[in-house]
Amino acid sequence: MGKRVFLVRHAKALKREEWKGDDCKRPLTEEGVEEFERFLSVILPVFPKGVRVVSSPCERALKTAEMIASKLGVELVVEELLSPDSEPEDYERVVKKYRGNLILVGHEPDISLFLNHLTCLSPSRVKIKKGCVVELVRKSGKFLLYGIYNPRRMLSLE
Repeated sequence: MGKRVFLVRHAKALKREEWKGDDCKRPLTEEGVEEFERFLSVILPVFPKGVRVVSSPCERALKTAEMIASKLGVELVVEELLSPDSEPEDYERVVKKYRGNLILVGHEPDISLFLNHLTCLSPSRVKIKKGCVVELVRKSGKFLLYGIYNPRRMLSLE
């Protein structure tokens, strides 16, 4: 299998209107943390050994990335290029910057736009809910959508 890139939208955070102050410091909700931890126990086998976790510096993404890195026992890298309102080219720079398989933890609509950039899937046709994991695999120089894992859907199957 070629290089694998997982795009992860941060878990449920406080709504913008509920948060006063710097949006980058907006935290996850307790429910968001609990749901994402349960989801991780289901989805963990999907991630390859030795994957690198790279996160937006914003609190909600960083906490989500910390949960992933902790469960996988791998290092976490903070990357300014994954900050909110990043362009697809910023995500592309991150993919090129790091060797091996990657988990990129970021924000919407950035993840959908990057997915569209790589695969030509319209962002309006793919819903990347909070906590979702999108798996892409590079084969013959192109990235293909391999899977979209939705926490609520997967947890409802347990």
